Amino acid sequence: MSDSDSEDITPSQPVNDNADLPALFWDSMPDNAEEHPDYIAMKALEEESTPEERAENFKQQGNNKLRVGLKSKNRLLLREAVEAYTKGLALKCSDTQLNLALHNNRAHVHSLLGNWRSALQDSLAALQLEPASIKAVFRGARAALKLGQWDVCGQLLQQGLALEPEAAELLQIQQELAASRKQHEDQQAAQAAAREAALAPSRKLAAAIVLKGYRLTLPEVHVGSKQPYVDKQGALHWPVMLLYPETGQQDVIEDWHEEDLVAEHLDVMFGPDAPSIDWDTAGEYSRQRVQLYYLSNAGQPLEQDQLVGALHGKWPERDPQAGPKRYGSSSSHWVPVDESLSLRQVLLAPDHVIPGVPLFWVLARDTQYQARFLAEELRRF
Repeated sequence: MSDSDSEDITPSQPVNDNADLPALFWDSMPDNAEEHPDYIAMKALEEESTPEERAENFKQQGNNKLRVGLKSKNRLLLREAVEAYTKGLALKCSDTQLNLALHNNRAHVHSLLGNWRSALQDSLAALQLEPASIKAVFRGARAALKLGQWDVCGQLLQQGLALEPEAAELLQIQQELAASRKQHEDQQAAQAAAREAALAPSRKLAAAIVLKGYRLTLPEVHVGSKQPYVDKQGALHWPVMLLYPETGQQDVIEDWHEEDLVAEHLDVMFGPDAPSIDWDTAGEYSRQRVQLYYLSNAGQPLEQDQLVGALHGKWPERDPQAGPKRYGSSSSHWVPVDESLSLRQVLLAPDHVIPGVPLFWVLARDTQYQARFLAEELRRF
């Protein structure tokens, strides 16, 4: 079926010493080749011959390179065989059988060299010339299998087995194709199961968030890996970020139970027993004066599937049209937080969309900065 069954082609030293060989059998051009009588005669014949004769000559050159290359395990000669067949095909002679042989032979050498895509292309070209070429079917099917083009491989096998139902080489490739497909399907199923297992905690958490009525949108600030969790009693615990826009400082409350009152956390952070705040040299951020705000309508709420991805670390691309708006019925503005409410009550306000994690801006009451901030002289969105 093939010119040679051997594919064990390993590099070796090029065959040399062409002096005693006819020019047709040279494996490389010797010095002063233009002066050699055989070469001069061959070139003269080439110039006087028809395209078909020249193509036949290139085919013979390629066959000789192939034969010597296989014997000497010389990959350079195999590449030269490819060049010879290519030159023959470039002549576009009118002999269909000759062009068929050139394509088939070049496909064979490409297979030996491991050039599977080129081998497949040549095999398909050969089948365009002769659909019943079993050599082309075999080489094309093997190349398609190596390339993972299983549909092409299956089509070629079907075509070949219709010609020779008992062809051992085709039946062997058919078995390999079935094994490759099964292995691929098993790998795909295992990967899908692994992905689903990895997403399961995020799906469960997203379902709990949605069931409780919370709505999330894209983060306004970097939240890293911070995300809520559900305890054994089914309560949600949030990481909460506090931003101090006047000074650029921030705090993170790592674990805020959804039923904890806002006032309880402010008592701990700003009460008389709380540590002093280094950056508040004027003492403006006292328990009596701190006020929390959130930005209403902070963005377009995520769908549940988007929320699953976000909780798994893959937030959707930001849409400029879906962020906070300054005008319209769903415009964003600063809303003071009633500290007598629980975190859950604050987050479930109709205009509250959580930007990744609960985010509150902390201001000191009755300051010029607060007045400017709320008058939106200091644009925050």
